[in-house]
Amino acid sequence: MKVEINRDMRRKIIIYSCSLAIAIILFTLINHLEDVMSFIGRGLSILGPFLFGIAIAFLMNKPMEWVEKQFRTRTSLKPGKCRLLAVLTVFLLLILFVFLSFAVVIPSLLDSIRQFMHSLTDYSETLGQYLNSLADMLGLSAKQSETLISQLDLFPSISRAVQQYLPRLADMGMDLVKFLMNVLISLAAAVYILLDKEKLLMGIRKLNYSLFSTDAANYLSLYSRDVQHVFEQYIVGNLIDSFIVGVITYIGCLLMGFPYAPMFAFVVGITNVIPVFGPFLGAIPVIIILLLIKPWYALLFAVFILVLQQVDGNVLKPIILGDKLGISGFWILFSVSVGGALFGILGMFLGVPVFALIYAGIRDLAEMRLREKNIHLEEKTGN
Repeated sequence: MKVEINRDMRRKIIIYSCSLAIAIILFTLINHLEDVMSFIGRGLSILGPFLFGIAIAFLMNKPMEWVEKQFRTRTSLKPGKCRLLAVLTVFLLLILFVFLSFAVVIPSLLDSIRQFMHSLTDYSETLGQYLNSLADMLGLSAKQSETLISQLDLFPSISRAVQQYLPRLADMGMDLVKFLMNVLISLAAAVYILLDKEKLLMGIRKLNYSLFSTDAANYLSLYSRDVQHVFEQYIVGNLIDSFIVGVITYIGCLLMGFPYAPMFAFVVGITNVIPVFGPFLGAIPVIIILLLIKPWYALLFAVFILVLQQVDGNVLKPIILGDKLGISGFWILFSVSVGGALFGILGMFLGVPVFALIYAGIRDLAEMRLREKNIHLEEKTGN
């Protein structure tokens, strides 16, 4: 008996086959998740310098365009030479900025860390006194007090960790050489990307329209602009905002007479790039250190950082970051938690913009399919 396969049956066979293949692939990936993550990690380590070069080119694109415009309007040079001079100018300024930052910030930061390590024994004794007082308040026995002190006293662990890492200085020297080589590769890749960005973008557009249908290619083209907008708005803006917060923290610590002002400002500025948890991650260790020096300092810093975070959240971030990313606070918390669990600190930082793009893509796709089906759903607000 001959079975005729019509168009509808063929479509169902393709859909079911693809669904089964996707299910098998997902099941295999979940069963070998550690191997998959290890493979991704090796791939990222190999491609790391080039990915970092793309990131540098992305950050330097706007300044390069502004400098190139100045060369074109103020000189009679050819466009190719204007582009070359603009790229060289912005990279020389970048290198000069990094060099000055290292020359000014790093010595002060290392001096603060050296002073802190020198006073670590005194702080350990102060912490021991606090823990003894806490044990007396709780009415613990001598054995229970020793157990409590051994569990909560972190300074011996810190000292042992420092002693363990000191013999690795030679290995760290080799790691530094590799890091500098990767930085040079990244800078070279960024220069080539900026010099030939029009050709690279045209190649991506040709590949897009050659692989996908016109509607899908148009959608991906528009979506790529959303990607550029979100990353320019969020990442660049967040770095600028964190730099400002770090500078304000440094000035505030100096005015209030706190020790280790460069170290505190560095910790607060770095952790401020992490949404939701960042301000707490930076403030808690600083408050603990100040509590061991002078409890009054800890209270004063807690009030200062609370006011600073309110000013940052209500004034600085809206001005610098502009419009919101279009996701609720729940999804921000979700993206930070999942990104941190998968990729650590970098995942916490990049989790929000990546999830915002995924969310926007799914939302736009759903709205497009609803319009095709002529379905109109009204949103209902709670009473």
